[in-house]
Amino acid sequence: MTLYADILFLVNFIMNGFVLWVVSKILRTQKKLFRIWAGAGLMAFLYTLIIVIPPLRFLNVILASLVILSAGVALAFNPKSIKEFGKLMAAGYIVSFTVGGIGMALFFLTDLPNAVYFIVSDLDAFTRTISWQIALVGMVASYFIIKIAMKMFERYTLKRQMLCHVCIALGSTDCTFDALVDTGHSLKEPLSQCPVIIAEFGEIKPLLPNCLQVLFEENLENDLTVLLSIREEAFYNRIRMIPFTSLGRKSGMLIGFRPDKVTLEGVEKNADIVIGIYNDKLCQSGRYRGLLSPELVS
Repeated sequence: MTLYADILFLVNFIMNGFVLWVVSKILRTQKKLFRIWAGAGLMAFLYTLIIVIPPLRFLNVILASLVILSAGVALAFNPKSIKEFGKLMAAGYIVSFTVGGIGMALFFLTDLPNAVYFIVSDLDAFTRTISWQIALVGMVASYFIIKIAMKMFERYTLKRQMLCHVCIALGSTDCTFDALVDTGHSLKEPLSQCPVIIAEFGEIKPLLPNCLQVLFEENLENDLTVLLSIREEAFYNRIRMIPFTSLGRKSGMLIGFRPDKVTLEGVEKNADIVIGIYNDKLCQSGRYRGLLSPELVS
């Protein structure tokens, strides 16, 4: 097989540039294109040296690929820490394996007899035989596959970040539910300035005394005269009145209470927190039953 160093360099330069560019997109590193292509050029140059100079072919393939990728990553991204360098290397290998795997699959699909021959006779020659057309299609296909995978991962991560498992305890009774971390929710109890977690009445009903349960069941929570009638209850000292404004409503009042303990994602919160009782559904699908501010999970 006749090898042309210039063609070998050009193909690797383009593929390595693509790999480094995708890595920059995955990790959202703000690097100039000329640095990425400089790193790709260094990687292509080192790979070409190993292939065209026979004495260098004894180098271990894994070790050589590690050195080549490390050199390209260092030049393209100039990482400031070992942790950052490790993330760049991991992303580089993921993208490289994706591109290589798709290219190999296309080679098998388009020229199976030749592919089998090279694998059986000369695996090293097989890696140098994939045409630029297959390499190009492989790069395009891998880009869209990686992009779709990134969107799915981001959507999953966002859901995990936005939902928080809440446990509210009062005496020997506790209630658990999922709450949405709402960036627009900054409600606080006006006197103590304690943050407020809004919870659906149905989720925290077991924590409330019978007279207060009846109040919400009969939709009388806004009737202050009825509320004052329960002041003999021991629970009365825990009650807090929380004024609020919302879209389509200039003013409103939530009945709240101070619990004994609040746990978010298994972590007990030391700060005083007030639970605001909402006598309706916060989410029709039931995905979450409460609302809390970002400051409580930061």
